[in-house]
Amino acid sequence: MSAASSAKSPSVVVVGGGLAGLAAALDLADAGAVTTLFEARPTLGGAVQTLPERASDPSPPPDNGQHVALGCCSEYLRFLDRIGQAHSLDRIKLSMPVIDEARRQATIGSGLTELLGYRHLSLRERFSVARVVRRLGRLMPEAHDHETFGDLLRRLGQADRVIDRFWDVFMRPALNLRTDEASAALGVFTVKIALLGPKGASDLLIPRAPLGAMHGEAAAAALERASVTLRLRARVSSLEPGGLCLSGGERVPAGAVVLAVPPEESAALLGEQAPALQDSPIVSVHLWLDRRILGPPLAALLGSPAHWIFDRGRLMGHEPHRGQYLTVVSSGAPELMEERGRDIVELMVGELTARLGEAEPLWSRVSREPCATFAGRPGTATLRPGVETGRGRVVRAGAWTQTGWPATMEGAVRSGRTAAAAALAHIGG
Repeated sequence: MSAASSAKSPSVVVVGGGLAGLAAALDLADAGAVTTLFEARPTLGGAVQTLPERASDPSPPPDNGQHVALGCCSEYLRFLDRIGQAHSLDRIKLSMPVIDEARRQATIGSGLTELLGYRHLSLRERFSVARVVRRLGRLMPEAHDHETFGDLLRRLGQADRVIDRFWDVFMRPALNLRTDEASAALGVFTVKIALLGPKGASDLLIPRAPLGAMHGEAAAAALERASVTLRLRARVSSLEPGGLCLSGGERVPAGAVVLAVPPEESAALLGEQAPALQDSPIVSVHLWLDRRILGPPLAALLGSPAHWIFDRGRLMGHEPHRGQYLTVVSSGAPELMEERGRDIVELMVGELTARLGEAEPLWSRVSREPCATFAGRPGTATLRPGVETGRGRVVRAGAWTQTGWPATMEGAVRSGRTAAAAALAHIGG
């Protein structure tokens, strides 16, 4: 390490430009640490991206999925405020239209009155859901990681029909897994923090700007203002005592390192075995239809591979000159990953027109995220490592680490802030 580099200490290097790395870098800079962030890709944002624009795309270009946060995501909201993008979210009280196979519509809301009005369940079933929600509020999430959320719900008296027509609708997009696959610990946590949280906890936070602009580009500007050195297209190949080495051979000194990369890459750099966490995918189909068929800004479909539908044009305040611009999201649906894009488009168009009315696609685009989140199945709580790595002055971050949250943007930001605090402690900051 050169004398010039030593004079700049304390210095911290952040590896990875997703939400965890961005949150860590900003906290480090705000605390006065000399901070450098390395990202292997040409853009920041990690899993939160706008697709590379094509000439035929409508405006704005599609994102790599419809990312939605909840009102309980306080650290994510703080992060957006820190990078000057708090205005880029619409906050909508949870009132989600759900359309069944007979085109009947009912609404999932956040309060008891709204729940008792959910007509896709009988009145007796609605009261049973209300009772179970209250019972879930008395449970400790960590005591239930050994079982699926579906098994827990059945033990509490919920029938399969209720699970299919209520619980899966709400929980699948939150956990990116079916209720019968997801850890009950994460299910209980989500119910407690969202459905049973303070007023506004279950509100939907929906972006009204392209994800790349409101996350990656805005964060880059905030990093520059904070005097963080940002290096894109720079891959870290190894960790060394007192720093790290890039794939081109350049050695970079560091007082501490924050590894904010996926689990396999993190393990490879640390020289340890990767945690046995599996991935759960998200498939999104972006459609420009020749006419309007969806009335509300978003809706869910019961018994359909098209889980959620978003009126992207309306939500972004940029409706096409004709027809309707939609994004259709399928969460935790690995069966779609191997299908041809054309077949997926035909499937989703068929699902939409069967429920909402006839229309023809003018344009379509499919985005697949095979590693969208880790799969929070039973037993994964013990597989998620903490912030400390056991390697001197190297800490880890990421939504997959031990945050207590499901794999969400909130979890990613929280992990980054925790890692920044740990790195500062290592260098005496």
